[in-house]
Amino acid sequence: AQYRSANAMALLDDVIRGTGPENALGARGWDNYSWHTDLPPGHPMVTGQQTVDFDLCNAEHADLLIAWGMNWITTKMPDAHWMTEARMKGTKVVVIAAEYSATSSKADEVLVVRPGTTPALALGFAQVLVSEKLYDAEYVKANTDLPLLVRMDTGALLRAGEVFPDYTLAELTHNVVVTARGEKGPAIHQQPGPVISAEKREEWGDHVMWDERTGGPVAVNRDLVADRFATLGIDPRLEGAVSVTLADGSTVECRTVFDATREMLDATYTPENVEKITWAPADAVRGLARQIAANMDTTLFVTGMGPNQFFNSDVKDRAIFLVAALTRNIGKIGGNVGSYAGNYRASFFNGLPQYIGEDPFDPELDPTKPARSRQYWKAESVHYFNHGDTILRMGGTPLTGRTHMPTPTKSIHVSNSNSLIGNAKGHYDSIVNIFRKVEFIAINEWWWTASCEYSDIVFPVDSWAELKYPDMSISVTNPFLYVFPATPLKRIHDTRSDLEVAAGICRAIGAETDDPRYDDYWRFINRTDGARPYIQRILDHSNATRGYNIHELETKAAIGIPAILQTRTYPKVGAWEQGNEGKPWYTKTGRLEFYREEPEFMDSGENIIVHREPIDSTFYEPNVIVAKPHPLLRPKRPEDYGVDSADVSGDARQARHVIMSVEEMLRSEHPLKKDGFRFIFHTPKYRHGAHTTAVDTDIVAVWFGPFGDMYRRDKRSPFVNEMYVDINPVDAKSLGVEDGDYVWIDADPHDRPFRNWQKNPRWYKVARLMARARYYPGTPRGITRMWHNMYGATYGSVRGTEVNANGLAKSPETNYQSLFRTGSHQSCTRGWLKPTWMTDSLTVKGLFGQAVTQGFVPDVHCPVGAPRESFVKITKAEDGGLNGKGLWHPAEIGFRPTYESDVLQRFIDGAYATVTT
Repeated sequence: AQYRSANAMALLDDVIRGTGPENALGARGWDNYSWHTDLPPGHPMVTGQQTVDFDLCNAEHADLLIAWGMNWITTKMPDAHWMTEARMKGTKVVVIAAEYSATSSKADEVLVVRPGTTPALALGFAQVLVSEKLYDAEYVKANTDLPLLVRMDTGALLRAGEVFPDYTLAELTHNVVVTARGEKGPAIHQQPGPVISAEKREEWGDHVMWDERTGGPVAVNRDLVADRFATLGIDPRLEGAVSVTLADGSTVECRTVFDATREMLDATYTPENVEKITWAPADAVRGLARQIAANMDTTLFVTGMGPNQFFNSDVKDRAIFLVAALTRNIGKIGGNVGSYAGNYRASFFNGLPQYIGEDPFDPELDPTKPARSRQYWKAESVHYFNHGDTILRMGGTPLTGRTHMPTPTKSIHVSNSNSLIGNAKGHYDSIVNIFRKVEFIAINEWWWTASCEYSDIVFPVDSWAELKYPDMSISVTNPFLYVFPATPLKRIHDTRSDLEVAAGICRAIGAETDDPRYDDYWRFINRTDGARPYIQRILDHSNATRGYNIHELETKAAIGIPAILQTRTYPKVGAWEQGNEGKPWYTKTGRLEFYREEPEFMDSGENIIVHREPIDSTFYEPNVIVAKPHPLLRPKRPEDYGVDSADVSGDARQARHVIMSVEEMLRSEHPLKKDGFRFIFHTPKYRHGAHTTAVDTDIVAVWFGPFGDMYRRDKRSPFVNEMYVDINPVDAKSLGVEDGDYVWIDADPHDRPFRNWQKNPRWYKVARLMARARYYPGTPRGITRMWHNMYGATYGSVRGTEVNANGLAKSPETNYQSLFRTGSHQSCTRGWLKPTWMTDSLTVKGLFGQAVTQGFVPDVHCPVGAPRESFVKITKAEDGGLNGKGLWHPAEIGFRPTYESDVLQRFIDGAYATVTT
């Protein structure tokens, strides 16, 4: 509804500026999947498509399942049985995590690694696979860019037009539509395969391999992949350098992508080096790599939110895909790569332009006919707003691509998200420094969240159980089309549908401007039609839902009969067509691409896959490229931008490309370490929480961790429970912190909890993070953890602790209830922008349909942020005992780690059990 409203604003622009339909502009629509840091940004860099994944029930088809940074048992509870049952049936389960997680208890093997270092771990696996020749060479030659030649002078892939005189581009016929100049191509739902413009086809050209049989170069076009590659009749070289004579008679030294990659792997990412970087034992790196190789077609890489929320998330994806490609584990029902940080839906509902893009100047008023689409609203990433409403610059050089360029934000209307305001990355900087520049904020909400605290208008809207209009959704973890029938249940409060809010605002604008077109634009938002004509249009124009009727779906849903999403396979298998039918990928080469020749990647030192240290969550110098010198690694230095290499401030780090060997990196230090900052602070999702929705009511919140007390015997407690930080007991004791004590947690004082906090003590008191410390032996030393589900402190909640007789952190004005005395987990986070997330040159499939484009695409190629990036100092604030005196009671009575009483120790030893034979 919000995006449709944004399109309707073109009508207002027409009234204000007199533009007419041709020149009118709609509002801006922010991204969603990528804003929540759910997009795996390296997936489109390798495959061209938004995300590759699969239904989690596919676990039973795998022989080896690797849960990589995904705490499956905790965050995918409805689907947890697929993993445990697969293991019972013989699937081997390996967990890669930053702690001994809940999922670790269900695994056969566990690798506990330093947070944010799994790009290096994956490259370690790849090094073993390549050095021990455990890869499928024929698959690599036919399906990846690894045999393609790279020019060693420019770093660009060699093109056939450079080598063969008067070369003519091949005519593409393999599951592709090449549109003539000026043509748009088929409608979204009628596109049979990738749609490429003639201009892009000419720009990309064809590529070159070196044939071992003839000892010369051979042109290769994007049709020649998988089985079709064999028709070329060549045996492409994978290793070594060659001198290629160009069409102009000159020669150029070239190497294959494989050879250049192997040099990087052998020089830097041996198992011994990977152990130093990641903490994963070298033998474990070798062992797991060999297991993956032994399970070609049947290894599932199930990745999750953990590694996705670090600044190096894109190289993590590229490295994992490299391992999967070397072992033929892509696009198979039992062998694939998947990312389960969050849900994306628009790609499956690719008929959405019928609704969110209907032409407001020419709406279709016949409910049985399709709409005429014309998108006036413009997509934009919210990460720029979160970055101080600014783009990324290094020195005076803008590093945000032209296609990504945002506009200044003056008004905001949010629905279905507390993550945009109340639980935003760098929340307090947003509140203190950014939102005050915005003229109007509105929020649609079920609960009174922190977002409501800072909004000008709050629209109370229906919860799912109260929907008076049908709705539908999908999940990337299962094959179902979820249909929400209109409910006969009474509303609990005086609420409205999100649809009614959007339509009501537009109609009010129409009344104010005497413009009846708004009424027509929302014609079917009424109790008679129930928005069903809009839903039917989406169904009719979405490839995975065509043929469904909303009336039938709604009737069946009301009695519990599900619908299946009509994807190519059931269950869903991402990349099925490429993995089983040999169709080209949505890339320039039609292959899985591991070398990035685009200038933004060259300038960043990421044209070859490398490991970069986290930008903040590291004990070492942040964001350095960990690699030995390599002839193709030529990043721009800070001085190239007019910046001193010694500048390691947060803003400068984002485009600071400094190369260090493993040993040099290990000798370096985080710049804050000298000031007592010692701990990586990361914020995963809790088992019983979906973002911040699990802690609104006392009866639920009281179970959230060990500090629940419905009677609030300790009046310092902000609610019937409160947030805590998990810390290794040895670390805590070294700080003089007992189990249950209150601690201060401070991140980089240059920009957190908000910029210029030193001049604003009133807000600093609100924003500085205080929480209980919980002893947790399951986390390694130096690593702390705080769940990201709790309601944070607001100005009103902190005032409540001062004026409320009971001491509740509850706003006297709004009744907003915090689970922190001060601050929140977002006190330690901030907005981050990475140059490789913002290119104008990367080739990707659009969000809807199969048209291949370059540059910004919302929720596909755009910034994703890095909310796991915090390096903190922890200091004791208060004793944990009742009312600030002595030990917290569970520790006092010997029921906590390191305080074990004889009773607890006997339990741990199993002394209360009697074994009889």
